[in-house]
Amino acid sequence: MKHLRFVFLAPKAALLLFVTILLPILHAAAQSSTFAYNVERRTSERPAAVAPIESFNVHITQLQKDQLLFQLSVDNPGNEKLTLYIKDNFNNTLHREILPSTLRFEARYNLASLEDGDYIFEIRAGKNKLAEKAIAIKTQTFVNRNVSVTE
Repeated sequence: MKHLRFVFLAPKAALLLFVTILLPILHAAAQSSTFAYNVERRTSERPAAVAPIESFNVHITQLQKDQLLFQLSVDNPGNEKLTLYIKDNFNNTLHREILPSTLRFEARYNLASLEDGDYIFEIRAGKNKLAEKAIAIKTQTFVNRNVSVTE
């Protein structure tokens, strides 16, 4: 009977001993790699050659004062593949468009369906931000009250 009790307890004791020895070793090994700390990253890749921001001319003009119709013109001297993002003030992308690789791109955008707020036209080449232009849409309401005195 004592012999059977040892057979049942032996695997549990061996497992407990194994965990007691192995757990500190695994814990020490897990702490050797510091992924969460602010460590300078080293990569062997070279960043993509992108023309400086000054060489890209981006202009936004409002076509009529009463309407929210805008014309965007982008001068792209390097004929690079560019992407246009229109974002709101919460950095949500409302529109994304890949621009053709031409020297000059012009397009019209109707923002009449957007609510009041700040919006950003952002031009990117890959992950590199080349230029951004901000637009603020504000609705002004005037109340005109007429008063007349009747006798």
